[in-house]
Amino acid sequence: MKEKMNLPRLTCERACSICIVETLAKLGHFPSRIAGIEAWFLSPLRSETQASFKVSLKLNRWYDFGIGRGGNGLDLIVVMKKCSVKLALEFLSNEQESFSFQQPILKRETTPKIEIFQVNPIKHPGLIQYLESRKISIFIA
Repeated sequence: MKEKMNLPRLTCERACSICIVETLAKLGHFPSRIAGIEAWFLSPLRSETQASFKVSLKLNRWYDFGIGRGGNGLDLIVVMKKCSVKLALEFLSNEQESFSFQQPILKRETTPKIEIFQVNPIKHPGLIQYLESRKISIFIA
């Protein structure tokens, strides 16, 4: 059995400061788009096809326009997991202990190799027109 180290308990204040975008990513929810200081998601609270769940990257707050509800990261876990604040704190505390920024190590033989054999300038008029309409430099493309 794995014993826990004596780590300081996660307070409500500290839980509210945990990045909502990272918490959502750990739960398998990723932004549909990021616009300025906002990340837009398909709601993790209900089924939808248009992203109407906003996370303010500056304030670290969320708002679901479909249900007219929002709050901080702790509030989000309470709503998502349908649990008490105490259980949400335990969940976030466990997630904090196990979270790592390291990428998983893949075995060499399972990693596909990509080889570039030739690089040519973009010449297709349709592609050039598309890049210009998106204001993407042909050099960058």
